[in-house]
Amino acid sequence: MENLPPLKEQLARLRPLSAEHIRLLWPQWRAEDALFVYATNAVEGSTLTLAETVVVLEDGVTIGGKSLRDHLDAINGQKAFKLMLDLAQNRARIDLDTTLAVHQAIVGDVSYAGRLRDQPVYIRGSLHVPPNYVKVPSLMDAMVERVATDAANEHPVVAASRLHFDLLTIHPFVDGNGRTARLLQNLHLIRDGFAPILIGPEEKAVYFDVLQRGQIAVAGVGDASEFIAFMADLELKALRRYLHSLEISYGPMEDSG
Repeated sequence: MENLPPLKEQLARLRPLSAEHIRLLWPQWRAEDALFVYATNAVEGSTLTLAETVVVLEDGVTIGGKSLRDHLDAINGQKAFKLMLDLAQNRARIDLDTTLAVHQAIVGDVSYAGRLRDQPVYIRGSLHVPPNYVKVPSLMDAMVERVATDAANEHPVVAASRLHFDLLTIHPFVDGNGRTARLLQNLHLIRDGFAPILIGPEEKAVYFDVLQRGQIAVAGVGDASEFIAFMADLELKALRRYLHSLEISYGPMEDSG
């Protein structure tokens, strides 16, 4: 992480896409559902390749040797990704109801879908211990209030990344926390004119390392600054990727800023 430029310098390079860019990118974002589903599930340990994910989602084919869990995660992930895009296009407010709806779409037909946890949870391979489940409802209320405050006062990448960090630090669900956090971050980003961030297997180790360092840096609340800088770097890459794809499809386009 030493190679990352200072956060202010990074944010100065991050400007929202123009309205015309966004209009042209909507079909691409909707067509990239399998890519995002593959990536977010791979981070959580799914063994489906990108090609296998495409086959499962487009053809409904069962891949031999792959678990039922992997197949269901792909199918539910596609539904959740489409829900996220619909919410972003409608500029939905990110509140508790939105968070629960996204979580329910991600985990599918299970007893804990769209419900805050009522038991302790532990994260494999992490030194961070999520807060007592009794505190989760109040912590989620505080998180939602902070999202609204950040949306009004912070750069959108800062606000979206802090939402991602806070949800994973609270770990409000029995399962599906990471996938929910990544979708909510992208909902926030797209809603505010930025590109969705893709976090895949290549970023997995650094992603978890930066997250854990921030979570244990300050007891109880963590320190999101390094995590935000990491996400700003990924957002810059995402913006460049999508602007490049527009140039390929439509020719040189006026810079959005």
